[in-house]
Amino acid sequence: MLNTLKPLINQLTKKHTYFILGIALLFTIIRLYLYSKAIYGTDMSATYDDQLLIRYAQNILDGKWLGEYTTTTLSKGISYSLFLVLAHKLHFSYAVLFGMFSIFASILVALAFKPIVKNKYLLLSIYFYFLFSPISFTHEYSTRTYRNALVIPAVEIIIACLLAIYYRKYGSSRKLLPWFLGLSVAFPFFWFIREDSIWLLPFTVVALGISFVQILLGQDFSFKEVKKLKKRLFLLSKREWLKLSLFLLPIVGFSIVYQWIEYKNETTYGIATINDRSSGEFGRLMKQLIRIDDETNLNKENSEIWVSHAALNKALAASPTFHTVSTRIDELYTTHAWTQGGKVKELPGDIIFWALRDVVSESGYYQNNAKETNDFWKKVNQELEEAYHKGTIKKKKEFYLMGSGDGKTMSDLPIVFDFLQSGYAYAWRYKDFHQGGDYSFGTQEQVKQAQELLNLPLMENWIDSNEPRTPNFQLTKSAKVANVMIKIYQVLSIPLLIASIAGILLMILGTVFAKVDRTYYSSSLIVVTGLVLTQLVFLFGVSCFCSYAPEKKDYFLSVYTGAGVPLTQFIVVTSMLVFSKLNLKKALSSKQKDP
Repeated sequence: MLNTLKPLINQLTKKHTYFILGIALLFTIIRLYLYSKAIYGTDMSATYDDQLLIRYAQNILDGKWLGEYTTTTLSKGISYSLFLVLAHKLHFSYAVLFGMFSIFASILVALAFKPIVKNKYLLLSIYFYFLFSPISFTHEYSTRTYRNALVIPAVEIIIACLLAIYYRKYGSSRKLLPWFLGLSVAFPFFWFIREDSIWLLPFTVVALGISFVQILLGQDFSFKEVKKLKKRLFLLSKREWLKLSLFLLPIVGFSIVYQWIEYKNETTYGIATINDRSSGEFGRLMKQLIRIDDETNLNKENSEIWVSHAALNKALAASPTFHTVSTRIDELYTTHAWTQGGKVKELPGDIIFWALRDVVSESGYYQNNAKETNDFWKKVNQELEEAYHKGTIKKKKEFYLMGSGDGKTMSDLPIVFDFLQSGYAYAWRYKDFHQGGDYSFGTQEQVKQAQELLNLPLMENWIDSNEPRTPNFQLTKSAKVANVMIKIYQVLSIPLLIASIAGILLMILGTVFAKVDRTYYSSSLIVVTGLVLTQLVFLFGVSCFCSYAPEKKDYFLSVYTGAGVPLTQFIVVTSMLVFSKLNLKKALSSKQKDP
């Protein structure tokens, strides 16, 4: 009887699979259509943001690498610009390639969970959950042609690869290889999108470390046999050694990309560095200037000021080399446009560093003389380090989370935690997410050049920066659909948060008490703990960086917290999958049998 039914069962299973694939394909096409029909905008007046990365791409296409060496040439990561170059070379519009990249990330996320999700409809729902994520619709991370847009799919791909490796660690090397290759490409791409990508490194290292150790110990390892651990190394088969060697691929991939960028910069500009914010001599200078105690109360009274005028004067006095440009520093605070001709007494945040580059360039540096400029800052750094050592200048009594960010004191923590609380609202409740009538701002020539590069109709919603006006654009149908999707996720955010907390509690109970599936519960708990801690580290870092300007909290958090959203989604999925392990039928039947 069973043999007779097998062909019918197989046929129905195939039809069932084709139906699911058909549904997935249909909604994938719809999502790509929404990407392609969205109204994109760029701000070509943003010299250090949109305009800069577009100019990078134009120079790469012209065979000039990042262009002539100026104050902005090595100031930002190049992944986004390389993405623009790829789209142009493939003759794709930016919208289509961006949409394809984001969809690809969602597919990888769903496939990553496949070993622990046997129900195809559940797997499909995970795909849709990421495919229509509100972060993929909101302006800052979608329709603004800026590097933030690529952060989201890059984070999704990296975490998907890490989870896929973790869930498949006892499988064959052939099954693991594609995920290691994906991680080897995705991680360096992500790392060089922004200069603050370090927040994802701990999760990546720990996730790979756990998988490596578990493969090394073996699936049947017990702590009761810990004495046999030394012998285990000599008992590993060739297949196991091959599998362990795959863990070298991400290191090799990152090293190749890192050295390639260094090589390109060295052969073009004469200095082997990645960028001058997170590395190089100017990066070191930022770190040293931020830490100077100006011996005033300004830093305590006004947290917006990272480097005061008084602190710069102390640096000028401590460094004879730096003192050679003291006239330019004086002009910065008296006649320069950065301070509106002296009306602005102190420059807030990291703006001081952009201004410092500009005024120093007026002394002949940053004029296609990268090595000379780098050597100048190197000498300044040496003199400042010596001054710190001698006690000529002293460090602020603050703690620092990042080299180029402002320090904090205990009195700053209430503001930081206020930002952190709001940051969770953006990451979990999608606060202020929307897609509107975006516009492109700049001169006609600038926007036309961007339009040609991106293959987008930017001139249709262009506002002339020479004659600015208030934009008056109506929402398109695709924007209306986007806002509906965002609203749905916002409404579901609190129920999903509650369900996630319940799922985490169930993981804890299952890890401690379950007789069946205990390994699954403990593994899920490890994953979700890592994700929760990573989100905390990320949002705390953002809060520390942005809290210098409380009046700009909403703006800063809307711009910088986007990567917290895919982390939220991974936490939700991992937590709620635990419920699929509950055998409700068995529980109900046992209750009915009870007298």
